[in-house]
Amino acid sequence: CVAQENARYINPFIGTDNMGHTFPGAVVPFGMVQLSPDTDTVPYSSGQGYNPDVYRYCAGYQYTDPTIVGFSHTHLHGTGHSDLGDFLLMPVTGEPKLNPGTATYPETGYRSRYDKNTEIAQAGYYAVTLTDYDIRAELTTTPRVGIHQYTFNGEQPGALILDMVHGIYNYDGKVIWSSVRVVNDTLVTGYRQTNGWARERFIYFAMSFSRPITEYSLRNEEKEIYGGFWRRWEMNRNFPERSGRKVKAWFKFGLKQSDKLLVKMAISPVSEQGALLNLKSEAPHGSFGLYRADAFRAWNTEANRLTIDAGDEQKVVFYTALYHSLIHPSIYADVDGRYRGLDHEIHQGDGFTNYSIFSLWDTFRALHPWLTLMYPGEASDMVNSMLAHYDQSAHSILPVWSHYANDNWCMIGYHAVPVIADAWVKGIRGFDGQKALKAMVRSASYRPYEGLGDYMDKGYVPAEKSGSSASVTLEYAYDDYTISRMAVALGDSAIAQAFRTRSQNFEHLF
Repeated sequence: CVAQENARYINPFIGTDNMGHTFPGAVVPFGMVQLSPDTDTVPYSSGQGYNPDVYRYCAGYQYTDPTIVGFSHTHLHGTGHSDLGDFLLMPVTGEPKLNPGTATYPETGYRSRYDKNTEIAQAGYYAVTLTDYDIRAELTTTPRVGIHQYTFNGEQPGALILDMVHGIYNYDGKVIWSSVRVVNDTLVTGYRQTNGWARERFIYFAMSFSRPITEYSLRNEEKEIYGGFWRRWEMNRNFPERSGRKVKAWFKFGLKQSDKLLVKMAISPVSEQGALLNLKSEAPHGSFGLYRADAFRAWNTEANRLTIDAGDEQKVVFYTALYHSLIHPSIYADVDGRYRGLDHEIHQGDGFTNYSIFSLWDTFRALHPWLTLMYPGEASDMVNSMLAHYDQSAHSILPVWSHYANDNWCMIGYHAVPVIADAWVKGIRGFDGQKALKAMVRSASYRPYEGLGDYMDKGYVPAEKSGSSASVTLEYAYDDYTISRMAVALGDSAIAQAFRTRSQNFEHLF
């Protein structure tokens, strides 16, 4: 009997051209790390308002772009706005440059042209040859660790760039603060805080190398007003700590032609120690091939749950769609269950794994019902994550569009409500139903939220209160119907009747 490998039909390049907003890099199901190439540095703004060209780079990658800037560890997938692009690494040869250069003149910075014929994207694996440096770059992941393998085929000595300023939907000033520390000759840790779509976002890393560092430079490219007594140090060369808003670094390892460098970078929402724990727990050995095989196996397990009778072309479409459905929401917790909450306190997941990236206006109709049917354990964790959000919210409401311990308030409706109701009526019992109903009613009764007070008083959202008044009214009415169904299931006839009545408000549109 030949082992079934439906994951071989997954093509991560699908959706990476123009406005598809997908990335081709490595990720495992629901993984916190999405390790992928970024192909340009188009800013969200250059100080003169929104730059519409940035919309093409929601996932950091454009299939037809001629250069690769580097490989960052966090990406949004399929969204219509963006953030993230954390902790970009780029292998180089020769004397390192710390600016990315431009697509037109890549030689002015550290980016590189690449050979499209050498680019490979498979389930849990990405590879490409960087032609300016003659470096073969390979990527894979665990849930919380990005694994890089770089083969330096050029004649010049190799090095590695770490850019703490780079980001997706970036702008000058987005990095509020960052820090890098060289712990020893094979371990570097750090963190950054950013202000973007998520207004107050913290992310930490721990990075290990298969070869010892021989020389390094940590620099802050912002003019430092206060120097203090740091001036007694030569801080730009082999000085093991650097903080600031524009921190960049390079590392040398005595690399020669044909040498390989294995880099493992774990991330954490909690702390550098949390990232180090993730690194030790999920990436204890030095075999890139084994990590790659484990990532493929994770995807193959999911793909093999479904078998279709179709030709290869239809199978590519089907299994790639399955793959796309299992990237977000994503785990947002360390291996010990700790995570950063909406209140920016550190919480312990009590009987559940915390998730983030709830794009609920986009996902309540199809993705979450799909997860409820096929992944009830994960769906239960997601509901518990939403209830934790409710507990930690300054508004005491469920998430609208949340990522990385922030609600970015994108889109309309209170669509955590139908996700929770759908899970309950389909028999998922891994969360407190009464608490969930209370949170649902509270979210549907929070008068300051986009015309909700008028909706409660008048039965509709007036056009002068919302530019999407008809859509908002319709979606509030649908959400109210699901609250009614949840209340019926829990035996609360008063709430059931009240929200059944409210659900008829859609009639006021006609």
